[in-house]
Amino acid sequence: MDNSSPEIVICAAVRASNGKVIRGHRHSDAIRALQAMDGYQGEQPHGDDQGFVTSTNRFVNRREAYRLHFPDRTEPDELHSDELY
Repeated sequence: MDNSSPEIVICAAVRASNGKVIRGHRHSDAIRALQAMDGYQGEQPHGDDQGFVTSTNRFVNRREAYRLHFPDRTEPDELHSDELY
């Protein structure tokens, strides 16, 4: 990736209790995928464990994702997966 390209939000993701990051089209998809994995059936990521993956493969929380996705907006808010599409 060209270093002059701005970092952008790519997809929704959740972070398991052990730090494993699972991507999905929506957060609910990522949670279902996580819970389908052996040893993660009871996982229910919430709060800062629901976020997004960026073009630099970085996991960010909803607030940081909002700032990346809407750089010209000054009000603080959280990004939701339906705002990506």
